[in-house]
Amino acid sequence: MALRAKYIAAFGSACYTSEPSVFGDSTFNCFYKTIDKACKDAALIGEVSGNAPYDKGYTCQPVAGTDDYTLQIGPDVANSLPVRYRDAPRQTPLVVVDGVPVEVSGPYRDLVDPVEVAPGYEFDGNSGIGDGDGGSLEQREWVLAVNRKKNKGEIRSDLAGFKFPCKKGEPAICTEPDFLEDPDAEERSPFFADTVAQVHHVVPRKDKRCCPWGTNSYENAAVISAKLNRHFTNNDPPAEEVKRLNDAAAYTP
Repeated sequence: MALRAKYIAAFGSACYTSEPSVFGDSTFNCFYKTIDKACKDAALIGEVSGNAPYDKGYTCQPVAGTDDYTLQIGPDVANSLPVRYRDAPRQTPLVVVDGVPVEVSGPYRDLVDPVEVAPGYEFDGNSGIGDGDGGSLEQREWVLAVNRKKNKGEIRSDLAGFKFPCKKGEPAICTEPDFLEDPDAEERSPFFADTVAQVHHVVPRKDKRCCPWGTNSYENAAVISAKLNRHFTNNDPPAEEVKRLNDAAAYTP
């Protein structure tokens, strides 16, 4: 884990642990959009890992008949690193909590998922629950309805009391309110944009590379304010958030 942290600190969001493949294995690696950036960072692996720095002055060379490259890192041509061309796998949706990767299982976990559940999907699918007018509620609408039922017609944040920076890079701390504005209410306060209830993807719908990541499964849903939702956008879920949501009692449909 310490070595992985070094790579992430040096190379950023390019480095991550992938979700398990069909063979059940999950790997940590770095994936790049361009060969130039991949080769530039590959040349720094020795230094970043704490081992001997690689020899400088070498450039990536194409491997004949493939889309792969190699980077020589020492005087012996056999001393080289492979830089392979592959589709980048999905980042694992597991979140490290207290040193252990855990699955997100939020308070809406007992709701029955729709037929179509996939990474990157919004909570706008057909819930299969009637809306009273001959149609069906969207997932988002169903989650909010379940929340209202539990809270006597009001919408309560699933992360009430959660503290977070009001603005990135500034010291001021905001606190998530207990109850939120109802997005379907006829009357809205002047601060509606910040306090309106939204259905949040705990594992974000898109990762830091803007690739599909979190799914529209109900276990990945939480109701929070728009302000807190913006704070979480495309960031790895903090352990505190996941612990609170996983420990929360499940809503009854």
